[in-house]
Amino acid sequence: MELLPLSLLAGVLTVLSPCVLPLLPVILAGSAAESGRRSVYLIIGSLAVSVVAFTLLIRGASALLGVPNDVWLIVSGALVLFIGVTLAFPAVWERISVRTGLQRASGELVDSSAQRTGVTRPLLLGLSLGPIFTSCSPTYGLILAAVLPTSFGVGVANLVAYTVGLSAVMLLIALGGQSVTRRMRWAVNPHGVFRRALGGLLIVIGALIATGVIKDVEAWLVERGILGAVVLEQGILDQVDTGVDAPPPIRLDDSAPAGPPTFLASQFPGIDWQSADPVIAEAVAGGPPRDGIPAIDDPAMVPLDEVSWGDGVQAIVLDDGANPARVYPYNILVWHEIVNDTVDGVPVAVTFCPLCGSAIVFDRTLPDGRVSTFGVSGGLIDSNMIMFDRETEGLWQQSTGRSLAGEFVGAELALHPFQLLTLGEAREAHPDALVMSASTGFVRDYERNPYGDYDESERFLFAPSTVDERYPAKLIMAAFVIGETRVAVPWLALREVGALEAEVAGEVVTLRVRDGSLEVRDAEGRLVPFYFEMWFSWAVQNGEAGVVLDPDSP
Repeated sequence: MELLPLSLLAGVLTVLSPCVLPLLPVILAGSAAESGRRSVYLIIGSLAVSVVAFTLLIRGASALLGVPNDVWLIVSGALVLFIGVTLAFPAVWERISVRTGLQRASGELVDSSAQRTGVTRPLLLGLSLGPIFTSCSPTYGLILAAVLPTSFGVGVANLVAYTVGLSAVMLLIALGGQSVTRRMRWAVNPHGVFRRALGGLLIVIGALIATGVIKDVEAWLVERGILGAVVLEQGILDQVDTGVDAPPPIRLDDSAPAGPPTFLASQFPGIDWQSADPVIAEAVAGGPPRDGIPAIDDPAMVPLDEVSWGDGVQAIVLDDGANPARVYPYNILVWHEIVNDTVDGVPVAVTFCPLCGSAIVFDRTLPDGRVSTFGVSGGLIDSNMIMFDRETEGLWQQSTGRSLAGEFVGAELALHPFQLLTLGEAREAHPDALVMSASTGFVRDYERNPYGDYDESERFLFAPSTVDERYPAKLIMAAFVIGETRVAVPWLALREVGALEAEVAGEVVTLRVRDGSLEVRDAEGRLVPFYFEMWFSWAVQNGEAGVVLDPDSP
């Protein structure tokens, strides 16, 4: 029970998280549209019951029965939209309540002076939000991933505590909103313009929910950096003894191998989780859901000399030698993480994970020869992005290119050669280069980093399972593979010395940096593909099995 106080606090903080903020207008509009505090209590009470019930029942059904999240979005959105219609067009509600007997049933629950809407509409509004409730809360995720599977009673107790905290703040907000409208006589007229406007607002929100656009709103809030409550809660969670060990593998039944966290199982219902890599059980939700961080397909390219971004901006550069080099700047990649493109006839996925600094380019050809595009799943393992291919909906770890779940478990995507340069270096080396245009089709502020000073700070948004202190956690490493041995080299140190020769797995490897471009060759002189990644991320995956070559070591 050590987690109970934190669960309660997490519920309070959740109201300020980007996953819940889009639902506040529904609560405010619904409360302002009804007279009397009874309606407010009914809305919040039914919301609380709905959150607990649907967390336990529907999330489980989604994982076990393969019910897609889109189904619950449509059902909930339709309910909210319907309630909006009854407010915007009160005559519709009166006809429905008379014909269905809802008005008579409501009258049995409230005294004769109660409004004709009775309790039905507030109850429906509160209940409609349960199926679509998601949370950015790390504590909520811990309850689902670690507590419920090991102790159902303790898990339910913490879930209830979390919901009480959430509901208490929601209740205060709703009562405050209703108190304001009650002072405005024109606002309480059931046939007035104000009530109709609230109905119109609910119609719009209901449509956003049913079409899934509400998830884009959540993603937009995350991208604007509205993660303060989540970061605060994660910091508290990291500091206190919750009485909960690291999340154990989630099992689909008593005999099944390790399965996925619920958020992945519900968003990828077609995957055979029985054959998934056990490491998938360590995945956590990063905030935005599947495709909440939108990948870019077939990007528009413009001449590099036409953009005004500073020379110091980092960029992934692809150069096949025959065509103008293609440049993918970090200030765009940080917002989208994956760009599906074709270079000299080769389908590639240009990928960048801001939380672990991993810049990697893959060939988009799957092991069976099919070509796929890739998207962002919304899941993370030790702060590293989990990608999914749209052809089979299989899951892939970005930092290794390894398939974690789906048709190709254990297989790895082929690396495609690239360079990590600044725009200034790219201009010098490739004066005729093309750069990805800011006209991506998405409204993003590409002059701003949504993660702020994350790269320079010592903090994590999602604490890694281990931290190897041999180097600063966020030091960028150049990484490659020789045979079966994974190798890392401090990138800035290598740039300074310019060249390094070392023995790895019994063969001599040569590294050279010229004008910012890296070249890695094996003992036979063949080029070895490489990528870049923060030290903490590379170390947590490779541990003592990996080899570190330090140019500063004697």
